[in-house]
Amino acid sequence: MRFGWKEQSHPTRITHRRELDLENLPLGITSSEWDFYGDYLILLEGAIEEFLSCLQMIRRYQVSRGHRDPIASFQARIKRAESMRAKLERQNFPVTADSALQDVWDAAGVRLVCPFVQNIDQTVSLIRQIPGVQILREKDYIRNPKPNGYRSYHMILSLPLRFLEKAPEHQVWLEVQLRTIAMDCWASIEHQLKYKHDIENQALIVRELKRCADEIASTDLSLQTIRDLIEGPGKEDALCESW
Repeated sequence: MRFGWKEQSHPTRITHRRELDLENLPLGITSSEWDFYGDYLILLEGAIEEFLSCLQMIRRYQVSRGHRDPIASFQARIKRAESMRAKLERQNFPVTADSALQDVWDAAGVRLVCPFVQNIDQTVSLIRQIPGVQILREKDYIRNPKPNGYRSYHMILSLPLRFLEKAPEHQVWLEVQLRTIAMDCWASIEHQLKYKHDIENQALIVRELKRCADEIASTDLSLQTIRDLIEGPGKEDALCESW
């Protein structure tokens, strides 16, 4: 399983809306990633596979108990070699694979897209219960948005990997982002516009993007309220208790 995310049209990004098929995920890594990461690619792929396997069990468990799947889709990626080199240089770290896995935390990443804000809280609660996973950092940009309006929930996880019984255990970091469908739509558009050059009235564009982000947040709350009116508030809360 070798892939990367960046632009929506990126050929190596994968998106799954239904049950995860770990055996048939597309291979899309380039020679640049092999040259940079080397054998560390196995660890990065292993961290993603381990997390997604646990996630699949959680989703099955929820459905078996009569709950709706809280995840509408997901994306997964290994950071492109070019992007990783640039990040290491910006942060004055050695431009090496060792540094990519030890000094920064986003060489491997998974993005979970949920229908409702409440689903994000539920999924975070369940991630906390995955055996062996340590949470190193959390940032709640939903309740505390960035100045430009960006909203998402970020987690840095440490996953223990051991490929053979007597082999040494490796701790691999994984960045997990959780957001609603509406938040993901805004973030995708903002990401595309951010990298366009020579934009006239840039200050106006920034203000309009912030206004749209605020309106989308209001829409998320309205949709949550509509769902609660239909199904009753707190119906899904029980799945957060234990799995």
